[in-house]
Amino acid sequence: MSVRGVILAAGLGRRMGAVKQLLPLHGRPLLQHVIDAARASSLEHVLLVLGNAHGEILPKIDASGIAVAVNPDFAAGQSTSVRTGLRNGLDADGVMFLLGDQPLVGTALIDTLVECFLAERPMAVVPVHQGQPGNPAVIGRELMRQASALTGDIGARRLLKEHARHVREVEVDDPALLRDVDTMDDYLALLATRQPGSDEIFRP
Repeated sequence: MSVRGVILAAGLGRRMGAVKQLLPLHGRPLLQHVIDAARASSLEHVLLVLGNAHGEILPKIDASGIAVAVNPDFAAGQSTSVRTGLRNGLDADGVMFLLGDQPLVGTALIDTLVECFLAERPMAVVPVHQGQPGNPAVIGRELMRQASALTGDIGARRLLKEHARHVREVEVDDPALLRDVDTMDDYLALLATRQPGSDEIFRP
């Protein structure tokens, strides 16, 4: 049994005024933190889906050991990136969708969710912190088939809501699953976050 990883990082980031994936955090681009965590995890295979500014992003990240796909239709919504990510993954038992703007999500959280999915084989696994669901999520084959038919600016989250009774929620003491970077204020708040296991705050 296997779980593959798909990093969704094709978005426009209109509210940032910059290429969000490349904003510096502790000496590395935001996106690099996600790549490094996924690459060091128990995920069998990791695919990075790029779109907007991919020609600028690729030379500035280390994508060794993972696959990269470019979604030419990224402007049509998140569903196009989900479909791109699933194109070569439907033979896996499950797929984990990671967001390219969640740099605080670590390998330990990824491995916890993968372990739960492989042990219990639910329709999906979603992390929860203090009652709030977050990301990344793992979906099984049935939801993978449904997600491959999504259209517009809709991600797998809608499917998780529709099948909530069959979703395994995993309560974790990790607020990182709720934190993404959508605005410059989010980014500035992230810079004030203490590094895991350190008394120092993040620096660009």
